[in-house]
Amino acid sequence: MMCRVLDNSLFVKDRKNYTKISECATSFNALYNKNNIIQDDIFNVLENYVARHDMPFDMLRYPIEDTDLCACTFIRKGRMFVMINVALPLSKQIFAAAHELYHIYCYFEEHDSELLQSGSILASGIIDEEAKEIEDMEANAFAAILLAPKERLDEQTDVYNLSYKNISVQTILKIMDIFAIPYKAAVLRLLEEDKIDAKDAKNLLKVTEEEISKQMELTGKAARWQEIHKDFVRFGSLSELMHDVEQMDAVRDERLSSDKSRLSEIMKNLRKQ
Repeated sequence: MMCRVLDNSLFVKDRKNYTKISECATSFNALYNKNNIIQDDIFNVLENYVARHDMPFDMLRYPIEDTDLCACTFIRKGRMFVMINVALPLSKQIFAAAHELYHIYCYFEEHDSELLQSGSILASGIIDEEAKEIEDMEANAFAAILLAPKERLDEQTDVYNLSYKNISVQTILKIMDIFAIPYKAAVLRLLEEDKIDAKDAKNLLKVTEEEISKQMELTGKAARWQEIHKDFVRFGSLSELMHDVEQMDAVRDERLSSDKSRLSEIMKNLRKQ
């Protein structure tokens, strides 16, 4: 299954389009991130980008039992919502946010109305196995380049004196650890930047998830990005808005107390999942 990832990557499927997406990601990084290594700051980068386009925005992060659903983006009554499933490892949440950022980028920069009409749903297969639709291939490529830019990849290769000759899973884990990206994305980035060849990439993509997890446990590398915090629940600006309403005495105490109680119950139920 993992080997199909290579054949269905934008880099292999459509090199000309890949070059265009690479330029978009590089330009975005320079404008909105100043070429820092993003890691879990992607959530702030995404929020800041939407704010720069003067659209009301909320990011919803809570656990969903169906881990096939990684993320979704939708617009309702002029407000944009991005939902991230925190029942996933943190690296996949980070990649999912960067993937959704591409759809949002298309909406704002290319005036693509698709997001407004039907939203965007990111299923786990698009990250873990293969992207079949061209826009998802583009979004995966954009996300990986954004999270592991060429300049930072070259820089960190020198810093850690990484060798890509006879490359092993441990080296991929080091890349994952530095950039907080999933295994598949790390392999593809090394291929895209000509640090490994297609044969190496195919061999690395054949490594089982069990073996990757074993090496992660043995070395400790990238383990921090595999953590799952199912008790993490955030409903965008809702708590802040409720606090503001309370300070302004804008609603009756009974209504405010009822709303707080209901929100607390919802959060408690989500954490039980």
